Amino acid sequence: MNRYGYSIKQSILIMKKIILLLICVLTYTSYAQNISFTFVNARNTNDGTNDFYEADIYISSDVDFKLGSGQIYFNYNTEAFGNNVHTNGSFEYLQPAGSILAEAYGFPAYKDFIVNDNTTSRVSTSFQQGVSSGTITANNITTTAKHLCSIKIKYTDVSKDPMVTFEDNGVFLDQFFTACGPASVGFPDCTNNPGVQLTEDTFNSSGAALPISVSWTGNSSRFWGITSNWSDTAIPNNTKNAIIPDVANDPIINSGNYEINDVTIASGASLTMTGATSLSINGDLNNNGTISLSGNTNNSSAFIVSGTASGAVTFQQDGLVANEWTIVSAPVIGQSIKEFVENAANNIRINTTVTPNRYAVAYYDDSNADGSKWVYYTTDDLTTNAITFEKGKGYAISRATDGSISFTGSLETSEVTQTVNASQWNAIGNPYTAYLPINENSGSNFINDNLSKFDPAFIAVYVWDTTQNKYVANSLVDSESQLAPGQGFFVRTTSGVSEISFNQAQRTSQMASGSSMRPEKANANTVIQLFATANKTTVSTTINYLDTATKGLDVGYDIGNFEGASFDIYTHLVENTNTNNFTIQSLPKNEYETIIIPLGLVAEADTAISFSIHTVNIPADVNVYLEDKHNGTFTNLSEKSHNLTLQETVKGTGRFFIHTSTKTLDTEDTIENNTAISMYTSEDNQLIINGLTNVATIKVFSMLGEELLNKEINANTQSNISLNELATGVYIVKLQSVNTEITKKIIVE
Repeated sequence: MNRYGYSIKQSILIMKKIILLLICVLTYTSYAQNISFTFVNARNTNDGTNDFYEADIYISSDVDFKLGSGQIYFNYNTEAFGNNVHTNGSFEYLQPAGSILAEAYGFPAYKDFIVNDNTTSRVSTSFQQGVSSGTITANNITTTAKHLCSIKIKYTDVSKDPMVTFEDNGVFLDQFFTACGPASVGFPDCTNNPGVQLTEDTFNSSGAALPISVSWTGNSSRFWGITSNWSDTAIPNNTKNAIIPDVANDPIINSGNYEINDVTIASGASLTMTGATSLSINGDLNNNGTISLSGNTNNSSAFIVSGTASGAVTFQQDGLVANEWTIVSAPVIGQSIKEFVENAANNIRINTTVTPNRYAVAYYDDSNADGSKWVYYTTDDLTTNAITFEKGKGYAISRATDGSISFTGSLETSEVTQTVNASQWNAIGNPYTAYLPINENSGSNFINDNLSKFDPAFIAVYVWDTTQNKYVANSLVDSESQLAPGQGFFVRTTSGVSEISFNQAQRTSQMASGSSMRPEKANANTVIQLFATANKTTVSTTINYLDTATKGLDVGYDIGNFEGASFDIYTHLVENTNTNNFTIQSLPKNEYETIIIPLGLVAEADTAISFSIHTVNIPADVNVYLEDKHNGTFTNLSEKSHNLTLQETVKGTGRFFIHTSTKTLDTEDTIENNTAISMYTSEDNQLIINGLTNVATIKVFSMLGEELLNKEINANTQSNISLNELATGVYIVKLQSVNTEITKKIIVE
């Protein structure tokens, strides 16, 4: 053993590593580039026996690059940790999952994680490159600070200031390099393909200081946001820990948004949050007391813990209406369904007319027959507490009276993966006590995270809309929206999909602005929103006109309709390439004259219905017409609504069509025999035939009977025939198919 406690074999190995590092130093080219190191999330922890100081090390650069080898020095207070922390087994050099030094590409990207005691109060950590620069798929050092590694040091005296810092003025600094080659996949060859030595390293140790602990006193009131209620007369922020002891006035957050480091709640103490408030804990939650959160249909408190969380949390969902169903997800872990339904405060309905008795709590199985897709829990299912609410699963729940429901369990702080069935509708839900972005949020959102898992015709989140009394789509082309804590919703999956994920990093109280896949600014879109109103309920469908859209299926821009509503409207694609009903359809701009849109309606007989529109950026000379083939009418919805009372139940397309035209459409454009076929000319002399279900022949004759055009057309929702070769005048058009013959006069201008 030598004077530092190493065996001869260990000493030789260390010297070899140091020589290798020096060879790399001499081989690499030097380059002036600023890379910066910071401490993040410095904290004290305890494993039940020992106390530790822990911190994450982050790295950034003013130029993006792939990292090669490197070495960092740390100073520490020997009164807190003792001398020679590595030799004494008190220092851990960690590469946690998600950190740069934990990257792997078949083989670990980095290796040889060496620690040395340089002095009694300084330790060095180094690493070597494990794969070639060509194997590392992308720049892993960027202008955004990223987690490089972590350190953990065991205390000998936790009462002392750790005084951990970077060594920022030593001789052996600037020991970082860009990745050596080769550029192909394989192992590094730093001799023949050296990287670049980075010589302008900067080290910021301010984040290594432990947060100050502040105690709640409640001297003035229960309100969190009053300085006189805290021990140092300052509301704690993200540089401070909050300690909440058992005092007379327990804290309540009923307004405002707060950010803090660690929170410790003593036994007998409580924290209550109500309304549109938030508390973000950047460190750990140590809860030995009670935490109560609440939300309703308009707003909710958001509670976010970035570190570890212990103890139980109760989330109360307000605003449930007697005998009506609400789809929710439990925003906590471990709530027994038996305890939930037997909780008198939840007042869950129970059907005692069936055996076994059935509770008004159900999950969704789309593979079941219509009328049996919701599967209810029974008294036989819930004989024990073994069945709990699944994380990320949606449940339909109904109370017997107006009121609230509550879930109690541990807090979810990790990513959640929920099992789903492929090519089906799945009821799932937000598993967090925080908001999640559905779309936008600078592209970081639930839909984008799961984009490949959606049915291409249904890339949307479907949430319940009490105004329309149906599930409505929130897609990437809709305005920014979010999921409330515990909010349930539907998605339709594509083939081969078995799970949907929820990203804990997206938890928020307020969303960042930004767009994801919108091809144009929202205020530049051309939009027709069509409304149908009956019995004080208004439903709608949307038509977007975009430069990049087609008349077929535009994935992500044509959004399918959620079926099942007793009163609904939707459209079919103009090109009949998809049989789904669509709640949003995107079409090419500037083809108003040649596009006819099939409109679907679901309504009962004897229903009085009013059709109306709202338009955005439609050209001033373009009018929107509703064609009613049953009544043989065109109504200019740009000028007035269209009112009618159905004589029979309607479900599907074929009766109503939307036209956009600069010319006046009237009953002359309606077919005499009231078939589903319409035929008219556009402003640019196109003959438009819509609604054909069989192959047909089109013939055009002059007024003297001379045949000028003879063309066969296929069955299609819409066909366009150019008449530009005809001279200005009046002509006779004759359409013949297996079961239809139509003759009509047209004008070519």
